[in-house]
Amino acid sequence: MRHRFQAFKQAPWRVQVRLTSGSMLPLIALLIVGGMYLAVNARHARAGRQVLNLQGQQADLVRYNAELGATLAELTSPERMYQRALDLGFRPAYASEIEYILIEDYVEPPPFIAPRPPASANPGEGTLSPAYTETLGEWLLRWLGW
Repeated sequence: MRHRFQAFKQAPWRVQVRLTSGSMLPLIALLIVGGMYLAVNARHARAGRQVLNLQGQQADLVRYNAELGATLAELTSPERMYQRALDLGFRPAYASEIEYILIEDYVEPPPFIAPRPPASANPGEGTLSPAYTETLGEWLLRWLGW
């Protein structure tokens, strides 16, 4: 291979630019990848903090809901309701004060019949057809003519 000769020697700054650009390019690429990595991790950290905040809010709401349920149970307890009715001027009714109203053409709903559990076998289902009630032994005896 023949060496090429240049008429003029390269300027020193061009040699320096070539060397520094060759070493700076991987460094710049590494910095870009590192910046992207930091951006993604920052986004994940922010999402994690939001999840923690939402879980805290959920726990607070569950606790508040339980407190409201306890308050409702306390306010609607039979003793409390009875006392409140007395305070409002109500009193227990005597049997002689109760009037029943008969409604014409009222049809009483049919009684509730609970369905069978799915695991229970219904009578009649799963039994053999009358055509298949002969056992193998009976069939052999009939076939042999005994």
